[in-house]
Amino acid sequence: MSIEKNKDKNKLRKIINWILNILIIIFGIGAVYMIIDRIFGNSPTDFQIILWISGFLGSSIIKLFNVVYMINREIGEVKTELKFGVRNGFKGVKKDINEVKVEVHEIKNLLNKNKK
Repeated sequence: MSIEKNKDKNKLRKIINWILNILIIIFGIGAVYMIIDRIFGNSPTDFQIILWISGFLGSSIIKLFNVVYMINREIGEVKTELKFGVRNGFKGVKKDINEVKVEVHEIKNLLNKNKK
């Protein structure tokens, strides 16, 4: 069930990613058009230009937050895996060393018995 939830979340993230990309492109093209239109003497107002630029910057910032969130999530998963993996790994090493010590001690005892 958790795999299905992850798939649903990934689909939702992809959809949001596409929507943000489309908004960035639309607002970017609109802002450039308004600025070029203003330079060549047509009549978009300053407020319209500011709105288009604000839309472009706002959607870009939201996209940036989305990318940072995804990167942070991946790095956090890696840190968690490393933390638990290293801790468990050292517990296993300590146990293995103790088992080797016991076996070496048993071998020494057997060798000492055979010498006598």
